Amino acid sequence: MTQQTVAPRTVYDLIEQNLGVNVEYRFGDATDADTADKIIARNDPGRVALVVVNLSANIAYIRPIRIATSTASIRLAPSGGSIAMNWRDDLILQALEWHAIASVDNSSIFVLEAVIR
Repeated sequence: MTQQTVAPRTVYDLIEQNLGVNVEYRFGDATDADTADKIIARNDPGRVALVVVNLSANIAYIRPIRIATSTASIRLAPSGGSIAMNWRDDLILQALEWHAIASVDNSSIFVLEAVIR
């Protein structure tokens, strides 16, 4: 007797069918970047996706594992510069600890994580 697969009804069903796990979304540790380094997403091996958006009118820089600097980090352009990563395309990058700095204190950033629950 063959087992029939039930068609997914929601994106959560689709993820569970393809990954074999359930995910939930949460906001990152920080809502702004300053001129001093700040952790915006802690190391989490259960994180399957990460999105960071620079909402401010200032330049922001992000970097995995180490202190973010303007010379050795990923530059996020003002007013919407962003990066999105997931386990299929980026292997473990989204699971690492991420740091941020900005050219001006209190530069708003948006951090969204998808994690296995």
